[in-house]
Amino acid sequence: MLIPRYKTWTLFPLLLCLSLAFSVQAQQRNSEQVGDYTIYYDVLPTRFLDPQIAQAYGVVRSQGQGLIRITVLKTLASGEQEPVVARVSGQVGNLAGQTRGLSFREVQVGQQAGYSSLATFRFAHDDPMRFNLRVSYERGAPAHELHFIRRLYMD
Repeated sequence: MLIPRYKTWTLFPLLLCLSLAFSVQAQQRNSEQVGDYTIYYDVLPTRFLDPQIAQAYGVVRSQGQGLIRITVLKTLASGEQEPVVARVSGQVGNLAGQTRGLSFREVQVGQQAGYSSLATFRFAHDDPMRFNLRVSYERGAPAHELHFIRRLYMD
């Protein structure tokens, strides 16, 4: 899904600020370093998204619905980071082992600001959720497995 050009410069900073602002409620924005690549991931309730941002990304704001975002950046020899298109698949489940697949879709944020993979899922208040993801970011290389647990809270 490409965002209209006139909105790209405003949406990326807003989405980034929103995700960082919700870090207290929705856990921290986390990252994992794999060689020259950094995989950023964050999880938050969709109710916290600004309605315009949610609409631009095709996300329904709803009580009990969460959003996971994965972004991959490659560190160049110069030290600068370059956005990378990644393929993400995986599942979310409770600690009792009940799982459901996540359907990720790629969104482009700005012309050179980067790419993110987004998926939505249902959650219960304060119920720990286990995320098991596979992130492919380099052609021919095996996917990186990313595993973590998060709790989300309803307002």
